Amino acid sequence: MIDFLQNLQTEEHNFQEAFVSKRHAKVKTGQIPTSKDITGIEVRLSDVVIIDNKTPKVFPFPGLAKVYFINMILSDVGTTPITIDLNGFEKVDDNYKLSLDRTLFSWKQKANSTAEGPSQIHVFSSLIKSKQSLRDVAKIMADVKADKKFQGLADELATLLKKAGTVTNISSLVFELAGIVGGFLGKVEDKPLLTWVQSFTDLNGDFDVLGKTAKSAENKFASMKLSITIRDKGKN
Repeated sequence: MIDFLQNLQTEEHNFQEAFVSKRHAKVKTGQIPTSKDITGIEVRLSDVVIIDNKTPKVFPFPGLAKVYFINMILSDVGTTPITIDLNGFEKVDDNYKLSLDRTLFSWKQKANSTAEGPSQIHVFSSLIKSKQSLRDVAKIMADVKADKKFQGLADELATLLKKAGTVTNISSLVFELAGIVGGFLGKVEDKPLLTWVQSFTDLNGDFDVLGKTAKSAENKFASMKLSITIRDKGKN
């Protein structure tokens, strides 16, 4: 079983209660409009790098690794509050940048619409080293989504998001969902190279600073970056 609390980094914006793990930073950097004033939000992932793949180079073996990347995005807007992606990478060397630069979440207020933006966005990302040949990630995700326990937890989590559930309850379910996905990966290391949970919220009446804000997580095995771009009515 994968212990996602190992090599875990988390950061909260404007949450007043502690996260499920003690290994986190608490940041309050507000002073921007509430979600009623936001007209666009984009969260992007970039620069996912394996610094040390934990595979020794012993001749004639080149010391390459096989790595899975699990990513979950949760928000309280849209018809699909939870999205999960899984990617696999063969022959990963030390200091290798994975092809994962992408937009993870995007919301834009439609013209003449009064719909409010999200009040919370949670990003879960984890890099896991495989001990065997990589499995078909499309089949894994199909099996995961067909799993009854996964379906039940996903429904429960979606309800919590819509009701602005507490961070502790949401985070507990996120790790349970990740554990189900991990169970379909086959033989993998029980400690991820790096797991990162980043949360954004308007709980205190402010979401984050306007424009682009960069975030990063890093340990001795891996690193990755996130950025969130927020626009208000004056910057469409």
